[in-house]
Amino acid sequence: MALIGMKEMLVKAYNEGYAVGGFDGFDSISILAVLEECKARKSPALMICAPAEYQALGAKGVAAVARALSDLAEVDVCLHLDHSPNFEYVEEAIDAGFTSVMIDGSSLDFEGNVALTRKVADYAHERGIPVEAELGAVGRTDNATAEGADHTGNVFTDPATAAEFVERSGCDFLAVSIGNTHGLYRDLPNFDFGILEAIYKNTPVPLVLHGGSGTPEDQLRKSITMGIAKVNVASDLNRAFNNIYIPEVKEKKTWWATAKALGRAEIRKEIGFWIDRLGSGNKA
Repeated sequence: MALIGMKEMLVKAYNEGYAVGGFDGFDSISILAVLEECKARKSPALMICAPAEYQALGAKGVAAVARALSDLAEVDVCLHLDHSPNFEYVEEAIDAGFTSVMIDGSSLDFEGNVALTRKVADYAHERGIPVEAELGAVGRTDNATAEGADHTGNVFTDPATAAEFVERSGCDFLAVSIGNTHGLYRDLPNFDFGILEAIYKNTPVPLVLHGGSGTPEDQLRKSITMGIAKVNVASDLNRAFNNIYIPEVKEKKTWWATAKALGRAEIRKEIGFWIDRLGSGNKA
């Protein structure tokens, strides 16, 4: 089955009132876990992979694994570049076979973010690839978290400039900052729904929530009613895998292939939990 772009998935979710989980997929273990669980629950399969996460296989290796395994899913499958800080990574990912990209110009000023996103959108759209951008800046909880490394504190999205940004930049989806944070929350988040509602009313594209791991269910469900159509989940999957794999190898001396299989099963459980929360089951 050929990989598809993210636009079809998110527009459907946006219109029908559910969200698609963007699950970390950067090697055969994580990619297979996403595809297996999405197939079992008939959910769209959306794998996200940032440049920092494809160091082991490279962009071409990640895309090749995703393409090779996608036939196992029997559902729509998308491979999305997450948090590219520059145009060069976008070029590399598209050339490798990624079918959706994110350009993260959140560390730039407004005009710089518009200009970078417009450059990426023009390049990607010519090749049939949709583009996610970020306005405001979603921070991170600790130095171990790959995303948000350039801005440890949140800069909330300004609803007054969101519509202008989308129109001028040409992005297809907008990642928002409303109190969400990359990594595992030390304290429960308290999303600013006034900001989210204003963005939703003024901005005609599906919205994206980064830092989904650990989000309370009531805040998650309320976010979906206000245009959130994609929720990124990485830290929860990392935790699920490590909680099994590390003790198996370190303490029980389990053969690493067996330990990885056990870790994959735990990732699947976590993905299934998120599919239920987001309402994407039986939507493929």
